[in-house]
Order: sequence, then structure tokens, then C-alpha cells
Amino acid sequence: MRRTTNRTFKFISLLTISVMFISSGCQSQEPPETTEETRIVVPMELSDKTPEGTFAVVTTEPDITELVTPEPTPTPEYIEPEFDETWYNGFVDPRSIRAQIVDNPNDITVLVNKYYALPEDYVPEDLVPCSHSFDQQLRADAAAAWEQLYTDCLAETGEGITLVSGYRDNWTQQYLFDRSRDKNGLAFACKKNAIPGRSEHQLGLAMDITPAGHDNIMDFFDETTTGKWICENGHKYGLIHRYKEEYVYETGYGVEGWHFRYVGVDLATYLYENHMSLEAYYGKQQVVPWDE
Repeated sequence: MRRTTNRTFKFISLLTISVMFISSGCQSQEPPETTEETRIVVPMELSDKTPEGTFAVVTTEPDITELVTPEPTPTPEYIEPEFDETWYNGFVDPRSIRAQIVDNPNDITVLVNKYYALPEDYVPEDLVPCSHSFDQQLRADAAAAWEQLYTDCLAETGEGITLVSGYRDNWTQQYLFDRSRDKNGLAFACKKNAIPGRSEHQLGLAMDITPAGHDNIMDFFDETTTGKWICENGHKYGLIHRYKEEYVYETGYGVEGWHFRYVGVDLATYLYENHMSLEAYYGKQQVVPWDE
């Protein structure tokens, strides 16, 4: 009696093995063509009942593993203080503290204040002129929000509004700080005015607003008809009332009824509904001397 020997082939467990038989009567004895998968063609060991010219086609799964080199965490850059830390009734002189330079100035939600500064040469690339303003500019998204805010405010209150100040460059910001200091004293300037590089106005996202017919800011704007309407509805347009009474020691600035900041509808709504400052949202509230 003739004994037939069957041989079992062992392959790596991760391979999917498909065996294709090609009869010896075919015109070509070449190994079968590969598909999109990676195939390894291995001649089979023959038994006495295996057709001649048979191949084992070993198909492997595509290798989707990539070696990714992690990017190093950027080393923060800072603006060093010009002199020892100096406070005036809970408001620090911004020149006396170390400020970190932000690496995402184009982000509409970026935090800029006394402690977080813009790169020295930063200028928004998408500034556009705004109507109902004193020749002011804003970034495109903020400008669109302003136009809709104006239209709806007028329709619902019967009164218009004016954009007194939007984007400011370094020179203008320095001029305003110096003028405030010379007119009202350094303590007042540190409470109310930002130095160059640490003003939201340089983002092109801040808006100083006053009722139509007025040409200057009003301390009590948030108590006027239009001011109240914006405080209650501004988040629907992506605006937050930036410097409120309850936030003064978190933000580092005194009350400004006229100053609003565009951060986008999602974040503005979240801050409005949760009664939070932008500093509190990021967990970066100012630490005043009596809290240390």
C-alpha cells in the first residue's frame, strides 16, 4: 500500500495565508500577481498528489505603523521686567512683571493681558474697515460680528452705536498709556491702560463702543440702553464684556463699561452663562499681593 505524506507549513501567526493552485496545464508557471496587499510568493513542497507548479501566496496586512518623532515642547519666550514689581491698590505696573509671549496670536480666543504679551512685530493679517466707526479696523470675523451687532441693536433698541476704537498699533498704544499717565498719574494708567504688546486692541478683536452721536467712551456705557442690550446679547455675536466690576482683580484692570472683546460665539456664550472672565476660563487669574 502506498503511503502519502502530508506536510504542514508553519507561518508567522500574524500572516494571513491564502493558497492559490495553478495547474501544470496553464500556459504560465509564473507566480500569481499581487493585489494591493503585500504578498510573499513561496514555492510549495509537493506531495505525490500536489499539482506541479503550485505556489503558496502569503498575504500580509499593510503596515500602518509609522515611527513618529514627537515634536519638542516650545520653550516659552518672555519679556523681562524693567524694575521691581510695583503695585498700586491691587493694580500692577505691567512694566514691572515678567510677561510670557504668546505663540498663538491669531487664535481668536488667545489671552492677552499684563502677563501674556504679543510678539513685538505682530500685526493681524485680515484687518478690514468697519462702518459706524471713526475710521476703525477689526479682524474680518470681528468686523462681521460688529456689523450684525449694530444692525440688531438698532432694530431692537431704536438706538445706534459707534465703534470708537478697534485695532491699535504699538505707537498708538504707547501714546495712550503715556497720555493717561501724564494726565491722571501712573497709578491710574496702570489701572486703566495697557502698554504696547499687552493690549487686546492690538489683536484687532477689541471694541470700545459708545452710543451713536457720541465721540468718546463712557464710563457708564453698560448702564445706557444700548450698553445694557449689548451686555445681555453680545455673546450671541461672539462678544464678551471684558472688564466688569467682579473681574477687576482677575483681569488686572479696572471697570470699563465700554470695552468688549470678540472671542467667537461658543466661548462667549460659555463665559456669559458661567459668569467667568477670560482669565478664569484659562485658570490664569491675576494673583494680587493680598492673595499670596
